[in-house]
Amino acid sequence: MIKSRIRYTKNSHQAEFHEDLVSKYLTLVAGFASGKTHGLVMKLFQLSRLNAGFDGGLFCPSIPDYKKDILPLMTDILEDNRIRYKYHKTDKWWRFPWSSGVLQVFTCEKSIRGPNLAYAGINEITLISATSFKEIVGRVRIKGAPVPQIVGSGTPEGTSHWLYEKFIDQPMKNSRIIHGSTRDNAHNLAPDYIDSLQNSYDKQMLDAYLEGMFVNMNSRRFYYAFSPHKAHDKTLTRIEGEEVHVSLDYNVSPMCATMWHIVPRIDATRRVMKDVNGNQMFDLLGFDQIEILDGANTHQMCDALLARGYLPDTTTIYPDPAGNKRSTQGPPDNEILRSRGFHKIKVRLAAPRFRQRQLNVNNLLDKSQIRYNPLKCPGVNKDFEGVEQDQITFEKIKSNPKLTHYSDGVDYLCDIIFQFSGLKPESRSLKFR
Repeated sequence: MIKSRIRYTKNSHQAEFHEDLVSKYLTLVAGFASGKTHGLVMKLFQLSRLNAGFDGGLFCPSIPDYKKDILPLMTDILEDNRIRYKYHKTDKWWRFPWSSGVLQVFTCEKSIRGPNLAYAGINEITLISATSFKEIVGRVRIKGAPVPQIVGSGTPEGTSHWLYEKFIDQPMKNSRIIHGSTRDNAHNLAPDYIDSLQNSYDKQMLDAYLEGMFVNMNSRRFYYAFSPHKAHDKTLTRIEGEEVHVSLDYNVSPMCATMWHIVPRIDATRRVMKDVNGNQMFDLLGFDQIEILDGANTHQMCDALLARGYLPDTTTIYPDPAGNKRSTQGPPDNEILRSRGFHKIKVRLAAPRFRQRQLNVNNLLDKSQIRYNPLKCPGVNKDFEGVEQDQITFEKIKSNPKLTHYSDGVDYLCDIIFQFSGLKPESRSLKFR
């Protein structure tokens, strides 16, 4: 066996994860930027060495996830330590100098068939299904493998998740879960990263994504932080002369728009409030809605906006990013808005992922930065109360045609107005040791 040394300064939870060679099923659950992916890669190097001569498997939710997280990180570690390796880009396997076996890469987007493995590692384990996990377990079956571990890492995703059931509620025989906090890895992070998480998440999400603990995500509610006590204000009306901000979701039935003011957040002493990073804070105040039913198109929405006095020079629209390319009738919807004089349009090239949208809006709801008149904005209220999420993909469940339209528009607006700083960093920009 060729001797190769990889430098590895472990934090506390990485050390526990690396040193356990006994647990058959071992999972590291930790906060964002806690070094859990780095810990998984180092664990796979260890298992490859201990199972020299046998093949192992690396399982990821999807190819984009693999290319974003594991591929650049594993390459960086090997090259930084001047270790010669072979990577087959087409078949996606790695060979390291200490073993004749390979580390095969699989994704969990479809059924896992074929491989016989000595060990397995699962990246973002909470983003794969219980069925995929069972299939992985069934693949680790080579007789005589010295350390046939199945290891994984990921962030906790609630007490209703299958991982909680199998590792905590009714743990499998010879299984172990290790919790890790982002704080344990603070020495490898930007100085303001933890502050940015605290500013971006509500208390419940901080327990999960900072402290690495499983928390109850309030069953299936997408807007789990919604509370009428925090969000309702029946006194809210349009403020004459103030800019009107319109959240808009394109559909032919219904097409929905909600009108908002964006105002500085003021404390009890009438001072403008700032967040932990020193940025000015704002509140989103909803006071009106427009809903066009069967056969709706963007021209009709423009007519309705003008009829209610929402004029182009004092109106900013935040539409569905899909309107850059498609249309309910004729040219792309966003082009129709411009042709009707609504030149103040703020829209991204693509909608943010549902999980990012969920965390951002729930943080604002928790801090009472989103308030609206429920009598004037019943559509938003119905969505905040009733929209559910898929427990595996975290996407909004859209089976009810009467829900999600208003809240989708709110998501788009909030994604632009309220800078969401709670994203985990890219592995190429920061290396987590």
